[in-house]
Amino acid sequence: MTEQNNVPIENKTEATGNQAMQINVKMQQGEHAGQPLYSNFASIQGGQGVVIVDFGFLDPQTMNTLNQLVRAGKRVPDTVGARMSCRIALSVEAAHNLAHQLNQLLQKK
Repeated sequence: MTEQNNVPIENKTEATGNQAMQINVKMQQGEHAGQPLYSNFASIQGGQGVVIVDFGFLDPQTMNTLNQLVRAGKRVPDTVGARMSCRIALSVEAAHNLAHQLNQLLQKK
């Protein structure tokens, strides 16, 4: 399976400053990329020159229980267990491009 996306690439030139241009990128599946992953939450951490995004899955029953506790004014647990689906380390530039693409997509919806 090949996925094609228009990806904004920053072209840094001394004369004009930063310019964004669109190019087509054909992405081929990697060895382990054939399995879809599902996530219903994400956690982001910054490091030196990288952004780490952890995608996770929290059982819907646990989410419902937490919502019921909050509505009833009861104490919620300090920690809730979840399963990490995927961890991605991105360069700051790639994270910026991802944020830009997500904002464009969400503005259309």
